[in-house]
Amino acid sequence: MSIDSVLIFILKLFQLLIRILPEKARYGVGIFFGRIAYYILKSRRDVAISNIRRVFANSDTSWQKRIAKKCFENMGVNFVELLLVPHLSETECDDRFTIENRHFADDALKTKKGLIALVFHFANWEIMGITSRFFENDVIALARPLKRHVSLNNFLNSLRVSTGLKILPNINTSKDIMRCLKENKIIAILADQREKRSKGVLVELFGQDVPTSRGIAMIGMKTGAPVIPFHLVRKGFLRYTLVCGEPIEMERKGNIEELIHKNTRKINAFLESIILQYPEEWFWVHRRWGRKRR
Repeated sequence: MSIDSVLIFILKLFQLLIRILPEKARYGVGIFFGRIAYYILKSRRDVAISNIRRVFANSDTSWQKRIAKKCFENMGVNFVELLLVPHLSETECDDRFTIENRHFADDALKTKKGLIALVFHFANWEIMGITSRFFENDVIALARPLKRHVSLNNFLNSLRVSTGLKILPNINTSKDIMRCLKENKIIAILADQREKRSKGVLVELFGQDVPTSRGIAMIGMKTGAPVIPFHLVRKGFLRYTLVCGEPIEMERKGNIEELIHKNTRKINAFLESIILQYPEEWFWVHRRWGRKRR
């Protein structure tokens, strides 16, 4: 039996166990796993604290560690929620999920150019597909496949699909994206992943240039499709409000490289705004600024 098969068996067994627990206990299990990860995964804990210190340079050390610990706890809760989402009834979904500023998305879809939905490693991004129930249009998410873990990748994708998403592997997908936008579908793209320097564009994030994907700006400029940022606001265990941001204007006249930089900076600026508002909700364990240079 492969490692992937063992992991999937364990995950399915755990999924069955947490379903019989009361909600308070489910939340407690998520917090417990998050705290365990905080203390065991020292290298990732150090990355999180270093990143928080970079952004909140004037904060004290105890606050930085508290935010890092809360970040890990939220990740534990996110994991439990992801396993439970496929088993929510329609009534439960209506009770647990609400939407704010929906008119921004509705107006964008009326243009019949599709919609580029910017999402981030923020709150529980893995279950954002459940909010597709708010829209009549298909929501298609780009997802980087797990290398050398096909079975596990398929299992995780099955959880994502159960929330209402359609998955498009993020490998040479430009033509597929263009086609989906022409069909007025919603394309969800993670906008805060670190890009290779050779492929990305260096754009400021909290005062320091970081390699950032140029793809979102290029697609927005080429297609004219509205670009709208979305993020979840945590309201309790498996309870969220989906917030639709104002459309980010993709400027299209001028030097291409300058426009890509300028438009991508607008995306990073939005990310900065929600991190400052909810610092414990971002995925601080990611080496977004790369490794420290010695």
